[in-house]
Amino acid sequence: MLGRFVNASFCLVLCVAILAVPQPVAAHPHVWVDYYVDAVGSKDGITKLKFRWHFDDMFTSMVKEDFHVQNLGAKDVETLRKGAFSNLKNYHYYINVKIDGEDFKPEEVADFNAAFKGLNLEYNFTIDLPKPAKKLELSLYDPEFYVDIGPPIQPMSPDKPGIMAQTTMKPKNFISTSAEAGAKAPTCSWTQGQPRVSASWGKFALFVVNCEAQQ
Repeated sequence: MLGRFVNASFCLVLCVAILAVPQPVAAHPHVWVDYYVDAVGSKDGITKLKFRWHFDDMFTSMVKEDFHVQNLGAKDVETLRKGAFSNLKNYHYYINVKIDGEDFKPEEVADFNAAFKGLNLEYNFTIDLPKPAKKLELSLYDPEFYVDIGPPIQPMSPDKPGIMAQTTMKPKNFISTSAEAGAKAPTCSWTQGQPRVSASWGKFALFVVNCEAQQ
């Protein structure tokens, strides 16, 4: 799992409470999350966003230790949801959406589940949009820089050879689309937005997903 720092140093300090308590303003990343999203179309437009969050090794280890689990049953998933997910409602789950140009800040999720995929913890959940979208813009980030969340990143290489070469961050495949019965799947693509800047920790890459419904 590669971080999305543009020019910042890593800090490998971690605690489950990060996802359960308010976060200080001058924060730096303690948790790294790769996200994947599936945009779901209907006959009226895009109606749902299905997310998969893939957590870093250290956060996964802390969850296993603090919750005393190696496998997650239904009761464990509910305990984890209450203890290390539900508070993210206060941050709109780090999800920023524009529906046909109008801002939407999600406050509820559906179908939450947690599981270990290989060695890493994953969350799965769905955001139901308040109305079908013809066009949709999506970005994920923590405004307080405690969680570095973004698409999985390909190993970086210089655009041009040389000591002063600039590197370009390119996400791996993280967008998929699907459709309800009788409908067409939307089309989606990504662009790299302006980096977010932390006064203490430098620049963080921002990726924007744009989707359009197909009639």
